[in-house]
Amino acid sequence: MNAAKQKRHTLRFERNAVCALCAAVFLIFAGAAVAGWLAAPFPVGAVLTGVAAFVLLFAAVLSVSWIRYAARFYAAAADANFPCAALGDNLSVVFYALPPEKAEAYLREKRAVPALPDRFTREEWLKRSDTLNEIKKRLLGDAPLLSYSALCPKDLAAISGKSVFLSRTAYHTHRAVFDYTAMNAKNKFVFYGEENSI
Repeated sequence: MNAAKQKRHTLRFERNAVCALCAAVFLIFAGAAVAGWLAAPFPVGAVLTGVAAFVLLFAAVLSVSWIRYAARFYAAAADANFPCAALGDNLSVVFYALPPEKAEAYLREKRAVPALPDRFTREEWLKRSDTLNEIKKRLLGDAPLLSYSALCPKDLAAISGKSVFLSRTAYHTHRAVFDYTAMNAKNKFVFYGEENSI
């Protein structure tokens, strides 16, 4: 993944865009319902009112979901109850409510599990899945974790006061992200399974 393919928009921008889009869609349907009542109160107005109510409910659920999704990330990024985070090769993030030593042990063992071949059987998939679940249960227990798919570098800059685990591949692929954001100054970077931080 090169810099050109990095996600450009932050979670905050996406949240605002989704909320604005939901509001615009609802206003369009609400306007159609009002026009329906003025032109032909029944049944057109009644039907369009029902549609507008459904759109309002759907838009509210979608907007609230995005608001909560973004809020959880920014809260976890600065929360001392999540003392460590792991960055994926695609700038995904997982926050762990665990001591850094336990999180590193989990990441090291998980990374040691061989990947599935290009063609694999159901039994091979089940065996690998069971192995990963056993590692997770043994090392993480019931500790909460929050995971987020590929993020914008500006979102990563919100992470503060954590041990951040990442692979050498991720570090070198996205070195500009780490060199030109505040992540380096606000966190301790550690390669998976290695003693020394970056």
